[in-house]
Amino acid sequence: MAVRLFSLILITFFWSFSPAELRVPTPLSIECRVEASEWSKRAKNSAWLISLRRANGTPIEELVIAATSNPQVLKLGDRPAGTYIVAAYFDTNGNRKLDRGVFTNPTEPYAFSNNARNRFSEPDLSAQRFAHPGALQRLELKPAF
Repeated sequence: MAVRLFSLILITFFWSFSPAELRVPTPLSIECRVEASEWSKRAKNSAWLISLRRANGTPIEELVIAATSNPQVLKLGDRPAGTYIVAAYFDTNGNRKLDRGVFTNPTEPYAFSNNARNRFSEPDLSAQRFAHPGALQRLELKPAF
């Protein structure tokens, strides 16, 4: 009797979760690349700055990863299956902030997932969403000008 009751409790417990919640997290990686001219300007402490976000745009984690090669595959940790957005920029001078020009346009290379671009603002979220697990996101980081 106790075994049946325990089995019933286990079945009820696991039934209450959706299949997505029961999936084992898998590694999420992206590949970042800048033009050779931007790479040659880098300082000793230059880095890739990554913002990992949920599909609705809310931040999950901000990462700073040392720039050691171009292109470079960046590991963003184990993540459950789902839809994500990535914003990245190449901190050329190592000051850990996105430098901006006279008209507030970024002067350091940046990109959004799916290489979505917009002339004067961040691209629409729907253009940035990607499924994980899925194809490796290859980001081409470029300056605004």
